[in-house]
Amino acid sequence: MSSDKHQTFGGFQEDTMSLVHLPESFFTQLLPEIDSITQLRLLLYFFWHLEQQQGSLRFLKYVDLTTDPALVNMIGGERKLKDDLDVLVKMGIILEVLPKGAEEKLFFINGPQGRAAVQAIEGGEWHPGKHERKAIQMTEQQPNIFELYEENIGPITPMMAEILKEDEKAYPNSWIEHAIEIAVKRNARNWKYVQAILERWQKEGRGDEQNRRDNSQDPSRYRKSWLGKE
Repeated sequence: MSSDKHQTFGGFQEDTMSLVHLPESFFTQLLPEIDSITQLRLLLYFFWHLEQQQGSLRFLKYVDLTTDPALVNMIGGERKLKDDLDVLVKMGIILEVLPKGAEEKLFFINGPQGRAAVQAIEGGEWHPGKHERKAIQMTEQQPNIFELYEENIGPITPMMAEILKEDEKAYPNSWIEHAIEIAVKRNARNWKYVQAILERWQKEGRGDEQNRRDNSQDPSRYRKSWLGKE
């Protein structure tokens, strides 16, 4: 391995990083079974991508994978990506389902939420809408909260810097970026408006890990929540 192939890692930034949660069975059951590094990378990408999404029903389409150049590059091309995805599906780690009348399959992680979603789709209880999905892709460096604030809202005062620092700890960067986009589109360029959006998402369970954990233990309750029956 050449010394210039990889850059030296500067370390995790504990005060600002967003976390991606992995179930214990990922380590105790799956790691010993997965021999391919690219299959492992793809599975970790699934967990990461779903964590960045918003809303109750979280899934990936094949196009979500192939349009992320960082993923395609680290897997080794689109053909290899397709092969690795097929293996993960055959192993039962990833679930795939083709909704009635749809042209694209949906992919879920094989957990209580994913199984509940597939069951509802196969039973005709839910059909994917045509709402626009915000692209989520890996980048070497995402803009931090301070850059987003200055680019979209205005100069940062010392007091505002402290507020932003606390909010960056409380919410994922992808949520903050999306909330700012919403505020800008609505011509509400102030941080209180952004905070209101973030707080609403958190109260609805999007940022509450305990609520998500509780729902994951009750597939019927989870299914009702995204079907609008609860």
